[in-house]
Amino acid sequence: MKNKVNAIRIISTIIIFLIVSILSESVLAIFEPSKAIWNHIKENLLIDYTINTVLLVFFSMMFSGLIGTVMAYIVTCFDFFGRKVLSILLYFPLAIPPYIGGYVYMNMMQVNGIIANLLGRSVYLNSLSMAILVFTLFLFPYVYIGVKGYLSYNIGGYVENARLLGKGELSIFAKVIVPISKSAIFSSMLLVGLEVLGDFGVVQYFGVPTFATAIFKSWISFKDFDSAIRLSGNMVIVVFILLVFKNVLINKKNQSATTTKSRQIHRRKLSVPDQAGLLIMGLTVTTLSFGLPIYQLFRWAAESITRVRYVEIFSMLKNTISMTMLVSVIILIISFILASYTRVSSKFTKVIYGKSTLLSYAIPGSVVAMMIILFFRNLDSSLNISLSTTIIMLIIAYVLRYLGVAYENLENGFNKVGIKFHEASRLLGNNYYESLFKVDLPILKPFIISSFSMVLIDLIKELPLTLILRPFNFHTLATQAYQYASDEMLAESAVPSLIIISICMFFVVGLAKKERRI
Repeated sequence: MKNKVNAIRIISTIIIFLIVSILSESVLAIFEPSKAIWNHIKENLLIDYTINTVLLVFFSMMFSGLIGTVMAYIVTCFDFFGRKVLSILLYFPLAIPPYIGGYVYMNMMQVNGIIANLLGRSVYLNSLSMAILVFTLFLFPYVYIGVKGYLSYNIGGYVENARLLGKGELSIFAKVIVPISKSAIFSSMLLVGLEVLGDFGVVQYFGVPTFATAIFKSWISFKDFDSAIRLSGNMVIVVFILLVFKNVLINKKNQSATTTKSRQIHRRKLSVPDQAGLLIMGLTVTTLSFGLPIYQLFRWAAESITRVRYVEIFSMLKNTISMTMLVSVIILIISFILASYTRVSSKFTKVIYGKSTLLSYAIPGSVVAMMIILFFRNLDSSLNISLSTTIIMLIIAYVLRYLGVAYENLENGFNKVGIKFHEASRLLGNNYYESLFKVDLPILKPFIISSFSMVLIDLIKELPLTLILRPFNFHTLATQAYQYASDEMLAESAVPSLIIISICMFFVVGLAKKERRI
């Protein structure tokens, strides 16, 4: 067995070494002599980038955390008409990329827009407020899913005891639900913050100057690679600090429940008026975050149906599906190798390997793109070959960016399965790989499907990586939808947008059903 594990150890170590090498490139670039353009950015623009980024991330996290936690509390703790349907509908906003939701909402609030007509007047918000609104509406499901999963199995005894003591539901929410589930809430909110930090489409469309737009502008518009890589290096440091802070806070504040209290909750049956109130509240959220945007996109699709070049759409669909399927399979294979090794390795190795993959996911896509460009530029000069501007760069960037999603899910699967079935198989005469593929792999099937779905959803919606690293004349549905929106051809953007959402919906529904069975 030792030789078998050593083979996996070598492969895993090589993978982690490559990840760390790529991640370190942009950080080391910070310490190189600076140029005049970077000095100008640092003295005149860096403060604005920082303030806008902090405000955007903070308020998006707060509002998403509030909506997601309240919705999770409602569907977990109460029994009312339509609860099961609502619990599924609250997953659906995940299928809509925020950059698509952004230009849809901008149009709906203007003159003759759906929301403007409903309110009888146009709605004007500044660019930062619009971006916060969009991120909140389309990212709160991250909090909803995380908190709902935690509440379903951890607060039954606490809530029932509080009700026996005569506490009201508002008091239970504030004094029981929030304190006990704070680790799940904060972890989910941090995930929202990282998504906001890495976004490019929304902030670019609304004209909000953030780190993401600054990196893209420096590299694409001004061809200033030095400034782009320095901005990327600063963001890597910020993300690393956030992850360390998260781990420290959760380790200190995490609550451990007793077995007598940690059980599924018995949902409280409500009166008809109360049921109607909760259902209206939930449907309002799903209408704003899913129903209205989908309705607007279908109106645009009907309007532009004769102007769409379906041959080009089919080509983009083929590029999108083939690329995402290929990369998803590669990510699953690498994640399975890493997770199968770390489950039998030391705790220190497990932490190092795990955090290396998660750090790459936490880093914004535009930053990952800068790292890949710098890594390949140095590799080209060292080996005297040309790998730049090829599909290889884009594939490696995708793998680096989303490896952590699959790895974390598979690691959780290995932790839940344990080692006992594997050891029993070894005692029956199977070697390491036979036990791994004949015993562990079938048991891990739900986690593998979940990992594949989550990675594929992220890849289909990915924008900044593709925009920066794609080869010449390589288009995906995401880049085409963004291009149409940037050119103010909103109606034409509807068809590729609806195709993206339809594909994501298929996998989101699968995730929702899986969560209900857990």
